[in-house]
Amino acid sequence: MPNVFLSTSESQLEAGFADYFIAHIDGQKTVTLRQFYEEIADLLEFPTFGFNLDALNDALNDLQWLEDDRIVLYFTNTTDLISKERDPAKLSSVLNILDATAEDWKWADDDDLVDKKELVLVFEDSARIRTLLEKENIDFAEL
Repeated sequence: MPNVFLSTSESQLEAGFADYFIAHIDGQKTVTLRQFYEEIADLLEFPTFGFNLDALNDALNDLQWLEDDRIVLYFTNTTDLISKERDPAKLSSVLNILDATAEDWKWADDDDLVDKKELVLVFEDSARIRTLLEKENIDFAEL
């Protein structure tokens, strides 16, 4: 099963992931990387956060402070998501971290973790997000 899904409606998301905690990240509110960091840190209640790619990776690979074990990061307005960043490669880096982290959680050993998580990424379908996922060779499926 892929870690990444494309959705055309919120009802698709709710039908497929009804028993998941859904963290909604609006691309119109996260047009810069800093805004994205602030939004995801707030939604996932990061206890501390360094506002860089390494800190994002570390926080997403922990998540022990969250009560929910099944988490969906739901991205809407994907045409705008991190669209005003000076370095356009930053969004590719974020996508790769998100995908790798979701994959890592699948293979985490239950004995090593106090609280194993499941992380799923759902992007509102857009030509931009499809192109980026394909360019980065990130497998995805449609809901």
